[in-house]
Amino acid sequence: MNMFEIVLKLVLAIALGGLIGLEREASQKPAGFRTNILVCVGSALMMILSGLMLQGKSVNSGDLLRVGAAVITGIGFIGAGTIIQARGMVAGLTTASTLWVVSGLGLVVGAGYYLLGMIFTALVLLVLVSFRKLEESYLKKTHNHYYLKIRDHPDLINNLKKLSLHLGLRLEEIHLKKEKDYSILTFSLSATEEKEQKFNHSLLELGEVVELRIE
Repeated sequence: MNMFEIVLKLVLAIALGGLIGLEREASQKPAGFRTNILVCVGSALMMILSGLMLQGKSVNSGDLLRVGAAVITGIGFIGAGTIIQARGMVAGLTTASTLWVVSGLGLVVGAGYYLLGMIFTALVLLVLVSFRKLEESYLKKTHNHYYLKIRDHPDLINNLKKLSLHLGLRLEEIHLKKEKDYSILTFSLSATEEKEQKFNHSLLELGEVVELRIE
């Protein structure tokens, strides 16, 4: 394996991981453009490094497969960090699954299967983009207005944005008003019933909620 081939693999891993990362970034997911690139190129590098270390030695394919298995296992820790569990509701599984898939993509590119890596990337983007639109067309969305009265919290807006970002929701007409020891927060939200339920459960953990109205 010469230097040109190594650089080609790394550049291709950056490009393909970046394509998936762009979709995740556009969907306002916590693991976006740079994260997916790093996971993909890091996995590719591990596969390249294992090939270089075993080059010229009497080895079988099982040695390379063990490296791939270790990478896939290790990426589980990163994926676990993207999952939020709140009051029995779990969110972020698609993001965690995407990171796991991107690590596999990096291994494919690092092993030298360039065409397979491109086809794999196209299929992943098809699932993330087209299937999401198909899913949304069959799932009924509701548009609600939220009125939230909460004891004063310095990071209220930031925490609310992080929560909506993680669930892939877009908040509209956000308005914050302070009254003595309380903060009055109003906003609008369009979401499927499942995502709205997850959002509502997590919303109650942002601070000491005094009153919550959904219209």
